Amino acid sequence: MPDTKRTRVALALVAGWPAAQVFAQSCAMCGSSFGPDDPVQRAFSWSILFLMAAPYTLFGAVAGWLFYVHRRAAGRRRAAVVELAWGRRKVPVGETGGHLT
Repeated sequence: MPDTKRTRVALALVAGWPAAQVFAQSCAMCGSSFGPDDPVQRAFSWSILFLMAAPYTLFGAVAGWLFYVHRRAAGRRRAAVVELAWGRRKVPVGETGGHLT
């Protein structure tokens, strides 16, 4: 029975090949407005590429900066000391004080 699975996959690939070529064509305006080797078509494609790359570049830069700041701050974490106005003892944050001296 494993051959039926392979047959189904092969049949799907053969049936999907013409559809993939149709999907690979650009929009109706791009496909019919320019000739096959028109330099305007190439320029139009590059402009679309730059318009799509700009948000990803911006997001990547912000995410990289946040990752850098997070990793850098991990080494600087230390226990904070709270100085009490009515006592002379310093109690680290998160530690229960107990008795004051």
